[in-house]
Amino acid sequence: NLTEVAAGVQWALDHPDATREELLEALMERISGPDFPTGGQIVGRRGIQDAYRTGRGSVTMRAVTEITEDKRGRTIIAITQLPYQVNPDNLLERIAELVEQGKVGGIADLVDESSSRTGMRIVVVLKRDAVPKVVLNNLFKYTQLQDNFGANMLALVDGVPRTLTLDAFVTNWIEHQVEVIQRRTAYRLRIAEERVHILIGLLKAIDRIDEVIALIRASESASVAQAGLMKLLDIDEIQAQAILDMQLRKLAALERNELQTQHDKLMAEIADYKDILSNLTRQRSIVSEELAEIVNKFGDERLTTIVADENDVTHEDLIAVEPIVVTLSADGYIKRTKAALYRSQKRGGRGVKGAALKQDDVVTNFFVTTTHHWILFFTNRGRVFRVKAYELTDTGRDARGQHVANKTYAITARLST
Repeated sequence: NLTEVAAGVQWALDHPDATREELLEALMERISGPDFPTGGQIVGRRGIQDAYRTGRGSVTMRAVTEITEDKRGRTIIAITQLPYQVNPDNLLERIAELVEQGKVGGIADLVDESSSRTGMRIVVVLKRDAVPKVVLNNLFKYTQLQDNFGANMLALVDGVPRTLTLDAFVTNWIEHQVEVIQRRTAYRLRIAEERVHILIGLLKAIDRIDEVIALIRASESASVAQAGLMKLLDIDEIQAQAILDMQLRKLAALERNELQTQHDKLMAEIADYKDILSNLTRQRSIVSEELAEIVNKFGDERLTTIVADENDVTHEDLIAVEPIVVTLSADGYIKRTKAALYRSQKRGGRGVKGAALKQDDVVTNFFVTTTHHWILFFTNRGRVFRVKAYELTDTGRDARGQHVANKTYAITARLST
């Protein structure tokens, strides 16, 4: 989507010192994923993230459907948007074939209600005993109501085809646009300087117009006139030729003030062009301004929606967020315990046992956090490791826990205490 991509590029332009990972994360926040002209749905974000992080991925597209009832009270599946490049007529034929072959049951009728006024709408009328979700899932399985699109983020970099991550794509695009600005500005500078050079010659000619006209009329040839003008006005061949290219009537009609105004305007433009060429910040700012103009003209809302995929559920999503107590001993034994296993005590109470430690071992760290928080471990060798709190061994209050050297996050150095 142009608007989303532009937002990502603008962030990159505003943060030239961002690391690759920072840029990638910022772009992924702003650029949701592909946006197809026919709308539809993208199922899950994993394929998009793979494409953004590696340059290759596969995106699952689905039609936009709704299970509802028609005016006669029949249960129907209304299809209002199709995956990109899916032909409605071919889809209808395919569904009819599946019904005839018995691969998809529960369908009583197919109606194409599409029109130029209301847009695309295909209605699948279900039988009374049909289970709508089952029918819909079978249609996703056997027809192009669900389809996969491969993402291959290929681009020419220095004339060589390369598969790029999203951040590399944006970085290379910005570098290309900066180069375009530089080359365009250099061209404009050259044209302006050439015109100023001509104007200087014309101004000199106007200051001595009578002598110039007399010299031209008295000259036997153009080459003689050119040489005479160069000597008379102290100009070069290009300036002299520009004077000779004008009719004497037009040359005599030139107004000095008008030429001087043109000259001064061009000199200001030349100074601006030189400033642009010497200032990378200005070049990036021009890219930003021109991109904003494009978005104002052509930017639009996203047509393709992104819906969750049941397969996108991560291990962490299945772990409840709950308060825990983390204890770490001087000998490096660590554990987590549910905070609910501890209780507040009144004045004079005996308290409860918090850990079963070896002789001479004591608890050095004791704090409350939640299962989804990160915990950082700093070693006496200047290294740092991090784990999610739920990865720590879950034990009771009086358990010793597990030594950090045995944990899967590979803290092999002795912790500094």
